[in-house]
Amino acid sequence: MKNLILLLLISASSLISVAQNQPSKGGAEIKFESATFDFGTLKVGDVKVGTYTFTNTGNKPLILDDVKTSCDCTTIEYPKAPIMPGQKGVIKVTYTAKDLGQISKYITVFSNGISNRIVLKTKGNVVTN
Repeated sequence: MKNLILLLLISASSLISVAQNQPSKGGAEIKFESATFDFGTLKVGDVKVGTYTFTNTGNKPLILDDVKTSCDCTTIEYPKAPIMPGQKGVIKVTYTAKDLGQISKYITVFSNGISNRIVLKTKGNVVTN
């Protein structure tokens, strides 16, 4: 019986040692300076550019898998190369004012980050010329 207890204690301490030596989980993480961009007041036909600046606050390279917009009046440019831990990146949004009224559009960012899907918002107001 003493041998069995001793064997169990040795096995348990070995498992604890192995678990402590495993690399920490974590990964890439994306953090935006602001999740909203305000284009302000535009006239029909105006083209304005806005940016969303982000940082990889994780401990692994951040990869933006895809960035999608909610309408064809908005185009997106985003980094295709990995963003290293601690580094910044920028998503550029170009909006073409076509319709009068309030702007409320969404940009969805898909990444390998812990928060792997983030929704950003653009807003503004389109007025007559």
